[in-house]
Amino acid sequence: MLSDEELQMYMKVGKLLAEVRELVRPFVKVGAKLVEIAEMTEDLIRQKGAKPAFPCNVSVNEVAAHYSPPATDDTVIKEGDMVKVDIGAHLDGYIADTAFTVATGGGAEMVQVVERALEAAINAVKPGTDVGEIGKAVEETAVAAGLKPVRNLTGHSLGQWNLHAGITVPNVNEQTGQKLSIGDVVALEPFVTDGAGYVEDQKKVYIFRYLRDMPTRLRMSRELLRHVKREYNELPFAERWLAKRMSKLRLELTLRELAGVGALWPYYVLAERAKGKVAQVEHTVIVTEQGCEVITR
Repeated sequence: MLSDEELQMYMKVGKLLAEVRELVRPFVKVGAKLVEIAEMTEDLIRQKGAKPAFPCNVSVNEVAAHYSPPATDDTVIKEGDMVKVDIGAHLDGYIADTAFTVATGGGAEMVQVVERALEAAINAVKPGTDVGEIGKAVEETAVAAGLKPVRNLTGHSLGQWNLHAGITVPNVNEQTGQKLSIGDVVALEPFVTDGAGYVEDQKKVYIFRYLRDMPTRLRMSRELLRHVKREYNELPFAERWLAKRMSKLRLELTLRELAGVGALWPYYVLAERAKGKVAQVEHTVIVTEQGCEVITR
């Protein structure tokens, strides 16, 4: 169960993040630069008194998740792109997580399907429910519209300073043995696609998370590790956030070294296996006696 103070923190950060999402949405359009969308989103979170819980993800078409544009990214949104914006904020480690998709040109129907899937997921939440029932609701909504859920992307529970706090919410029908309890804070995030329904790791990685202190050969690696531990705790951070600390090449080498020795966790860009377009939406909910309360509405 959440204390009254914890509940108020979640409600406050959820409301704040919903405001940011709606401020950003009109700027996700043809001609907009991905990096400017990400930086504007993160700046708005800070201006409202919170901090990003993870780097703003701006993932286009078959790229499903974990793409937070690097500082040098010149990519702009083109007509026909399917653009997913996934954002999180925290207040003293209490996290809210939300996402939306904008279809430029065609693709509005896919966005409508994933939005219906999210509502079906929300309606399936209640204490004692196996989270596989939520996945069943998502899968049935997607399949009825001739699309597929992405099987290996999931929702997740949230804890203080913990973006993935133990419960994994599938987007397909599977009995997990994990049941919801009153007070659980859960990010529901269906993904649907016209592709194969699976995502795969790509070679690129622009998001990392501190794991543990590890001995490293280079002084700048030790200094960077101390910095990210102090600044971000164990929440994910962007390569872009560190771009002013050292040259691009040196930063890439340093992050690669720290990930290689197990000091950092790399979040590889995820793309749909058959290069199908992917749509995503997300809300954070708190499980109540009657069902749930959506804090990012």
